Amino acid sequence: MKRTMQGLVMASLLMVGVIGLASAALPEPQDPQVVANMTFDQRLQMSKDLREQFKNATPEERREYRQKLHAKFTALSPEERKALRDKMHAQWAALSPEQKKQLRENRKAMVAAMTPEERAEMKKEREVWMQSHSQEKDRWTKPMTN
Repeated sequence: MKRTMQGLVMASLLMVGVIGLASAALPEPQDPQVVANMTFDQRLQMSKDLREQFKNATPEERREYRQKLHAKFTALSPEERKALRDKMHAQWAALSPEQKKQLRENRKAMVAAMTPEERAEMKKEREVWMQSHSQEKDRWTKPMTN
């Protein structure tokens, strides 16, 4: 009887753990400055892992993730954002054409996994941001050349 009770308790704890892991579909967004200091391989692996987690997440969870990520960017000072943008542009310029292709394909796959409503919502968010940050619009829309 004692073993049966221990078995039930262990099974219950295991189920609670599995349910907890399943409900935590998306991790906390990384700090943008930490991501900027990652190597190409680390960043690519992180984005692949995130894409897999995005597939299993609900649209609400993905929206919450984007909002948290946006909050991390807005928490940076204008000088920090400018330094981060300049650093990312320099890193992009240093990538090989094959590495750029890998990153583009990964981003496209992540967006393709979203619902049409989510894509429209993201487009609207971007338009609102561009209108409210007209002084930075030219800098952020400057194409990252190959």
